[in-house]
Amino acid sequence: MTRKNQVNGMSVQRYFIYLAYDGTHYHGWQIQPNGISIQECLMKALATFLRKDTEVIGAGRTDAGVHASLMVAHFDYEGEPLDVDKVAEKLNRLCRRIFRSIRSVG
Repeated sequence: MTRKNQVNGMSVQRYFIYLAYDGTHYHGWQIQPNGISIQECLMKALATFLRKDTEVIGAGRTDAGVHASLMVAHFDYEGEPLDVDKVAEKLNRLCRRIFRSIRSVG
């Protein structure tokens, strides 16, 4: 889904992430004060290569130590369209290869 930002006219692209993960070493999907979560890992990885804080919204959640064979999340990005293959590669590298795939909807 693409939409126009009313402030500066830049388009905002929504990217959907389809991932699978082994939750053994994570404290679930949602950010927790007592340990690292999948959501936190994604947000830190995106901030690293997009060079700005990026919120990630999940379509569900898991508890600590629980695995997911399919989880869907999304983030919005304002700017030139991203190369989704490179995004997936960078996310996999930065988050220890826990992600299955990423694609954009536009």
